[in-house]
This record gives sequence, structure tokens and C-alpha cells, in this order.
Amino acid sequence: MRDRPSFLLLTCCSLGAVLFFGGSGQAQMAAFRDLTSGWRPPADHISLPQTCDKPQSGVADGIAAPSDGSKKTEDVQLTIVSTTPNPLEIGNDFTANVQLKNIGTKPVLIPQVPDGEKVVRTSADRTEEEYEVGDISFKLATDSKHAVPVFLTSGGALFANPDDPASYVALQPGTWLELKLSGIVECGVSQCFAGINPDKKAVMTAWWYQRRLTHKVNGCAEIHGSYNVRQVDSTPFMIEVMDPGDKKSALVFKF
Repeated sequence: MRDRPSFLLLTCCSLGAVLFFGGSGQAQMAAFRDLTSGWRPPADHISLPQTCDKPQSGVADGIAAPSDGSKKTEDVQLTIVSTTPNPLEIGNDFTANVQLKNIGTKPVLIPQVPDGEKVVRTSADRTEEEYEVGDISFKLATDSKHAVPVFLTSGGALFANPDDPASYVALQPGTWLELKLSGIVECGVSQCFAGINPDKKAVMTAWWYQRRLTHKVNGCAEIHGSYNVRQVDSTPFMIEVMDPGDKKSALVFKF
């Protein structure tokens, strides 16, 4: 009978461990994609006939309902986890890890294939093609009020075939997709409205843009379509940005 308290304690501890790990089991990484090793958008596989004297082209856009039935941005949270290096150095390369997490109550489908050529869907008569893409890019604000972010030279993309569930990662509630991406601490667009300056409390954000792209040819007319699925801005990530010239030398001088 003297062993009974020890047995009860062991049983309670075991039950507590089961409850703890069972309750937290859903909060886990569903997949990881390292886009620093490369990614590729698909090329156009259909085109207007060469016999067209007066070719016409147009653009269509709109909103595509997610095939997973989610509520777009309300069910997905984007977070910058870390950067290398930290602090960031103006004009130099960096890598960043981000998490795209399902904070809703239903599964969410996210494209998961880095090579878009493997998933583009072309119709049998070669007059239509379609695929889904999720792009990610980074912005950095170093102005005094952190109100004017600069798009950095950065980015990556994942692709999916809307008719192939295997080309998506199905994020169950509480799970996330982690991505590793690369970039350069410099303006990544043709015209920037702000510069990048040394700042001990700079604000970095990421932007996920998921959409369905279509391309249709009808005689001598073609239409490119872009249909929004979801857009997500990350929570702000505070980080120091420095000029490389401000780094202290790691050399040891002997006198």
C-alpha cells in the first residue's frame, strides 16, 4: 500500500502529458518549402494564330471563391519568424522564414509546388490554360513614422493546378506552412517613394497574394484573367537596419 501514492502521482503525470501533447498536437507545421533554392512560373503554352491580321488582347479580373470554402484573409495569418542576418544590412542579401497559418475552423488550401510548369492546366484544344499562384514579397519601413514602406528586391511563389488537390497543401486549423525566402535590402520596384536608412526599430512586413490566373484564346482575340483568392499582410516585425559600414571589424590586430 505504501507504493500507491507514487503510482497515483505517476498516473496523474502521464495523464497530464497526454492531455498537454494531445491538446497541442494540432498546432504544428504542415509543410516547409525552401524557395531560396529556386522557383519557376509557367510559360504561356497557347498563343494567337500567326495568320491574325488584327490581333486583340484584353484583361479580366475579379474574385475567385477559394475552392476550400475558407473566408479568405480572415482564416489565414502571416508571420515573419526570423531573418538572417539580424540586423539587416542596407544593400546586402538576406533570408527570411515566414509562417502562413490557418487560424480558422476549416481546412485552407495553399499552393505548394515551386515549379509552375508542373501544374499549369492546358485544355485539350489548346485554347485555354489556368493555374493558381501564391506570391510573397517583403516591405521595409525606415522613415521616422514607419508609414512609407519600401518594397524590397525579394519574393517567391508556389503554384497549383485548380483541378489537382495534390498540388495544394491542406492546412488544417492550427497548422501552418513555413517558407524560406531570399531578398536584398534595396528598393525592388522602378520607383520608390522613400529610401532605406539605418534604423534600430525598422518595421518589416510580408505580403501573400494568392490568385487564379487564366489565359484564353478565341480566334484572333485573347484574354488574360487574374482572379483574387486571398491577400494577407503579416503582423509587423521589428528589426534593426544598419549600414554595412557601421559594422565593427572582426579582425584582431597585433601590435
